[in-house]
Amino acid sequence: MPDISTGWRPEPDWTSARLHGPTLDIRAVPGLPQRLVSGDIARFLARHGLSGDVGGLGLASGDRYAVRVARDRLLVVGLAASDCADGWHAEGYGVSTVGAGLRVLDIRGAGVRDLLARATTVDPDDPGRSAALLFCGLTCTVYFHGDGQTLRLHVDRGLAAYLWEWLECQPLLAGGE
Repeated sequence: MPDISTGWRPEPDWTSARLHGPTLDIRAVPGLPQRLVSGDIARFLARHGLSGDVGGLGLASGDRYAVRVARDRLLVVGLAASDCADGWHAEGYGVSTVGAGLRVLDIRGAGVRDLLARATTVDPDDPGRSAALLFCGLTCTVYFHGDGQTLRLHVDRGLAAYLWEWLECQPLLAGGE
Protein backbone atom coordinates (compact mmCIF):
# COMPACT_ATOMS: atom_id res chain seq x y z
CA MET A 1 0.00 0.00 0.00
CA PRO A 2 1.44 3.43 -0.90
CA ASP A 3 2.37 5.84 1.89
CA ILE A 4 0.23 8.91 1.12
CA SER A 5 1.62 10.80 4.12
CA THR A 6 4.75 11.65 2.12
CA GLY A 7 2.70 14.28 0.27
CA TRP A 8 1.87 16.17 3.45
CA ARG A 9 3.96 18.91 4.92
CA PRO A 10 5.42 18.11 8.33
CA GLU A 11 3.97 19.91 11.31
CA PRO A 12 5.85 22.99 12.47
CA ASP A 13 8.20 22.67 15.42
CA TRP A 14 5.74 24.16 17.88
CA THR A 15 8.46 25.05 20.38
CA SER A 16 9.87 27.63 17.98
CA ALA A 17 7.14 28.19 15.35
CA ARG A 18 6.92 31.82 14.25
CA LEU A 19 5.48 33.79 11.35
CA HIS A 20 6.32 37.43 10.68
CA GLY A 21 4.82 39.99 8.33
CA PRO A 22 4.53 43.74 8.01
CA THR A 23 1.51 43.97 10.35
CA LEU A 24 1.45 40.62 12.17
CA ASP A 25 3.71 38.45 14.28
CA ILE A 26 2.49 34.95 15.10
CA ARG A 27 4.07 32.49 17.49
CA ALA A 28 3.14 29.22 19.08
CA VAL A 29 2.84 29.23 22.86
CA PRO A 30 3.88 25.79 24.10
CA GLY A 31 3.42 24.40 27.59
CA LEU A 32 0.45 26.36 28.93
CA PRO A 33 -1.57 24.43 31.52
CA GLN A 34 -5.12 24.23 30.13
CA ARG A 35 -8.15 22.79 31.91
CA LEU A 36 -11.81 22.51 30.98
CA VAL A 37 -14.26 23.18 33.78
CA SER A 38 -17.94 22.21 33.51
CA GLY A 39 -20.81 22.68 35.92
CA ASP A 40 -21.10 25.34 38.61
CA ILE A 41 -18.51 27.69 37.22
CA ALA A 42 -19.32 30.48 39.67
CA ARG A 43 -18.30 28.21 42.55
CA PHE A 44 -15.19 27.12 40.66
CA LEU A 45 -14.14 30.74 40.04
CA ALA A 46 -14.70 31.65 43.69
CA ARG A 47 -12.87 28.55 44.97
CA HIS A 48 -9.79 29.26 42.85
CA GLY A 49 -9.64 33.02 43.33
CA LEU A 50 -10.55 33.97 39.77
CA SER A 51 -12.56 37.18 39.60
CA GLY A 52 -14.47 36.20 36.45
CA ASP A 53 -14.11 35.00 32.90
CA VAL A 54 -13.74 36.60 29.49
CA GLY A 55 -15.89 35.94 26.45
CA GLY A 56 -15.32 36.22 22.73
CA LEU A 57 -12.52 38.67 21.93
CA GLY A 58 -12.48 39.68 25.60
CA LEU A 59 -9.29 40.71 27.33
CA ALA A 60 -7.59 38.20 29.63
CA SER A 61 -4.47 39.09 31.56
CA GLY A 62 -1.91 37.44 33.76
CA ASP A 63 -0.71 33.87 33.93
CA ARG A 64 -3.96 32.44 35.33
CA TYR A 65 -7.40 33.25 33.94
CA ALA A 66 -10.69 31.76 32.71
CA VAL A 67 -12.28 32.00 29.27
CA ARG A 68 -15.97 31.21 28.67
CA VAL A 69 -16.48 28.57 25.98
CA ALA A 70 -20.12 27.63 26.68
CA ARG A 71 -22.93 28.49 29.07
CA ASP A 72 -21.57 26.18 31.77
CA ARG A 73 -18.00 25.59 30.57
CA LEU A 74 -14.69 27.40 30.97
CA LEU A 75 -11.24 26.98 29.54
CA VAL A 76 -8.93 27.80 32.43
CA VAL A 77 -5.34 28.71 31.59
CA GLY A 78 -2.50 28.52 34.08
CA LEU A 79 -4.21 26.33 36.69
CA ALA A 80 -1.86 23.47 37.49
CA ALA A 81 -3.07 19.96 38.32
CA SER A 82 -1.54 20.39 41.77
CA ASP A 83 -3.96 23.30 42.38
CA CYS A 84 -7.06 21.38 41.29
CA ALA A 85 -7.35 17.67 40.56
CA ASP A 86 -9.14 16.32 37.50
CA GLY A 87 -12.55 14.79 38.12
CA TRP A 88 -15.81 15.71 39.79
CA HIS A 89 -15.67 18.06 42.79
CA ALA A 90 -18.26 18.18 45.58
CA GLU A 91 -18.72 21.93 44.94
CA GLY A 92 -20.57 21.01 41.73
CA TYR A 93 -18.05 21.15 38.90
CA GLY A 94 -15.85 18.81 36.91
CA VAL A 95 -12.30 19.50 35.76
CA SER A 96 -10.41 17.90 32.85
CA THR A 97 -6.87 18.57 31.70
CA VAL A 98 -6.81 19.38 27.98
CA GLY A 99 -3.38 20.96 27.52
CA ALA A 100 -2.05 18.22 25.24
CA GLY A 101 -5.15 18.46 23.07
CA LEU A 102 -4.95 22.16 22.24
CA ARG A 103 -2.28 24.22 20.51
CA VAL A 104 -2.06 27.88 21.46
CA LEU A 105 -1.08 30.71 19.11
CA ASP A 106 -0.42 34.37 19.88
CA ILE A 107 -1.11 36.77 17.02
CA ARG A 108 0.15 40.30 17.57
CA GLY A 109 0.20 43.50 15.56
CA ALA A 110 -1.75 46.21 13.85
CA GLY A 111 -3.21 43.69 11.37
CA VAL A 112 -5.16 41.71 13.99
CA ARG A 113 -8.52 43.28 13.11
CA ASP A 114 -7.88 42.68 9.40
CA LEU A 115 -7.06 39.04 10.15
CA LEU A 116 -10.26 38.72 12.19
CA ALA A 117 -12.22 40.06 9.20
CA ARG A 118 -10.68 37.34 7.00
CA ALA A 119 -11.01 34.47 9.46
CA THR A 120 -14.41 34.96 11.06
CA THR A 121 -17.83 36.55 10.57
CA VAL A 122 -17.98 37.71 14.19
CA ASP A 123 -18.37 41.45 14.71
CA PRO A 124 -15.25 42.38 16.71
CA ASP A 125 -17.22 45.17 18.42
CA ASP A 126 -19.97 42.78 19.56
CA PRO A 127 -18.52 39.25 19.59
CA GLY A 128 -20.80 37.60 22.14
CA ARG A 129 -20.39 35.88 25.49
CA SER A 130 -18.55 32.76 24.33
CA ALA A 131 -14.93 32.78 23.16
CA ALA A 132 -15.54 29.53 21.23
CA LEU A 133 -16.14 30.68 17.67
CA LEU A 134 -15.43 29.77 14.08
CA PHE A 135 -12.02 31.03 13.03
CA CYS A 136 -10.81 30.01 9.57
CA GLY A 137 -13.61 27.42 9.52
CA LEU A 138 -12.42 25.80 12.76
CA THR A 139 -13.92 26.07 16.21
CA CYS A 140 -11.26 27.87 18.23
CA THR A 141 -11.20 29.69 21.53
CA VAL A 142 -10.41 33.30 20.61
CA TYR A 143 -9.70 36.25 22.91
CA PHE A 144 -7.13 38.96 23.55
CA HIS A 145 -4.38 38.42 26.06
CA GLY A 146 -2.37 41.07 27.87
CA ASP A 147 -3.41 43.98 25.65
CA GLY A 148 -5.70 44.80 22.74
CA GLN A 149 -2.98 43.93 20.21
CA THR A 150 -2.36 40.24 21.06
CA LEU A 151 -5.00 37.78 19.91
CA ARG A 152 -4.75 34.34 21.49
CA LEU A 153 -6.16 31.23 19.80
CA HIS A 154 -6.60 27.74 21.22
CA VAL A 155 -7.16 25.19 18.44
CA ASP A 156 -7.48 21.40 18.46
CA ARG A 157 -4.03 19.91 18.16
CA GLY A 158 -4.93 17.84 15.11
CA LEU A 159 -6.08 20.94 13.21
CA ALA A 160 -3.28 23.31 14.22
CA ALA A 161 -1.07 22.52 11.23
CA TYR A 162 -3.94 23.35 8.87
CA LEU A 163 -4.51 26.67 10.65
CA TRP A 164 -0.77 27.42 10.51
CA GLU A 165 -0.71 26.79 6.74
CA TRP A 166 -3.76 29.03 6.30
CA LEU A 167 -2.04 31.79 8.27
CA GLU A 168 1.13 31.43 6.16
CA CYS A 169 -0.93 32.16 3.03
CA GLN A 170 -2.49 35.38 4.31
CA PRO A 171 -1.56 38.57 2.46
CA LEU A 172 -1.19 40.28 5.85
CA LEU A 173 1.94 38.17 6.36
CA ALA A 174 3.18 38.30 2.79
CA GLY A 175 3.01 42.09 2.52
CA GLY A 176 -0.02 41.99 0.19
CA GLU A 177 -3.45 43.58 0.59
